[in-house]
Amino acid sequence: MPGSGTINPVMKTLHEIEEAIEALPLPERLRLYQDMPQLIGRNAEDLDWQRLGLKDFFRDDSPEDEVYDRV
Repeated sequence: MPGSGTINPVMKTLHEIEEAIEALPLPERLRLYQDMPQLIGRNAEDLDWQRLGLKDFFRDDSPEDEVYDRV
C-alpha cells in the first residue's frame, strides 16, 4: 500500500543492482551505460558536466576554504 512505510519486496538494494550489472555480458553493460541517463531521467550532457564539476570541486581545497571546514 503506497505511503504505508513498507518497502516493496521486489525493490533491490543498490548493492544487488551493482552485482546484477557486474554479472551482465559486456555488450549489455555498455548498452546500460549508454541508456542510463534516460533511465534516471537526466540528459547525458548534463551528467557529463555534473561529473566534471564534482571532480574539480573536490580537487580545489585551497587554504582559504579552511574557514568552511570549521564547525
